[in-house]
Amino acid sequence: MRTRRPALPVMLTVVAITLLGAAACSSGESSADTGSCTAPGVDPSRINLGVIFPDTGAESSFFAGVRAGIDARLGAANAAGGVHGRKITYEWRDDQSDRRRNSIAADSLVGGRNVFGVIETTFGSPGGADALSRANMPVTGVAIEPDWLTHRNMFSFAYTASDPVDTHGRFVRSRGGTRAVIVHTDLSAGASFTAGQYARSLRAAGVQVVDDLSYTAGADTPESFAARVAASDPDAIVSVMNQADFIQILRALRAAGHDPKVILAISGYDQQLLRKSGPAMAGVSVPLFYRPFEAGGPAIGRYLDAMRHFAPQVLEPRQDTAMLSYISADMFVRGLELAGPCPSGQRVIDALHAVTRYDADGLIAPINIRDGYAKPTTCYDYVQVNSAGTAFGPGETRLCGAALTP
Repeated sequence: MRTRRPALPVMLTVVAITLLGAAACSSGESSADTGSCTAPGVDPSRINLGVIFPDTGAESSFFAGVRAGIDARLGAANAAGGVHGRKITYEWRDDQSDRRRNSIAADSLVGGRNVFGVIETTFGSPGGADALSRANMPVTGVAIEPDWLTHRNMFSFAYTASDPVDTHGRFVRSRGGTRAVIVHTDLSAGASFTAGQYARSLRAAGVQVVDDLSYTAGADTPESFAARVAASDPDAIVSVMNQADFIQILRALRAAGHDPKVILAISGYDQQLLRKSGPAMAGVSVPLFYRPFEAGGPAIGRYLDAMRHFAPQVLEPRQDTAMLSYISADMFVRGLELAGPCPSGQRVIDALHAVTRYDADGLIAPINIRDGYAKPTTCYDYVQVNSAGTAFGPGETRLCGAALTP
């Protein structure tokens, strides 16, 4: 019986697969033998990450839900079998939003040689950015400091530290705001920087910034600070401070007979906080990078399910910082998936830089990391507390502005 030769395309495919397999084995990172992977924090059964955030300190209330969001996303990934058969674990460090402490935290994670990469959201990130970059560690988080723009190993789905945008100013103006006071904490360079970004946004939209006031809890009282705000006679207030202090100031301001037409706060989208302080939060608007919880849909459903199963310590999962860190963790998981069964820091970095469409499984509007890396976020959704202080509702859906170049 005559034997048939394999068709030429089949032969070429077999040769190609053989050569690729040989190349992988010769590199010491065989896709068939995950035990040979030698990257820090990687072993045959797990990948260990580092997490840096302010668990304590003056700014800790900004970031109260960080670990819960990470627990939820990594828990869901592990329940589905992990990434290429490995579970994802992490160890965490508290930097108190302080650059020196952030540097210490980064050095400890790098020096231990037991961490593959880092998820962080903090005003202190410039402290450890160089160390993480030198170690070629991929980093994901929310880019609220300028170091995210200059370190190619650091990835975010929202850049607020690059060129300011006029979007927030447009929102304030559309609601009737013409004279604004910006209030922020006096204990953070990051908060001061963000306040400056909002000031430029307001001015670009034709809103006059009549004062910029810094608040120090313990030294200032809500009543005395509210009097300073009222002295400028604003019809708009922009808050770059923790929710608890701002709510007290807002309560004191209204008790003195001053009720601004527009109130914009960078944080406070939290159902538990609303139940506690609802009437005092009436009229407050918050800008979002992601799909509002009230919009519902499959993506929000998956997030809520993951929070309930893997972060049960959080009684109310509909909170801003938990969602932000959930998406940050999702971005890291995406990088690991794309890097293949034998990941290295460089492979994850290269893989994420090549992504042209990332939407966090439907939680954010699609972004192009390849072409839009480090470019400012110009489109936001705004939610607003109703007049009774009982619920969040849509303030403005998908408002887009323009970047403001120097």
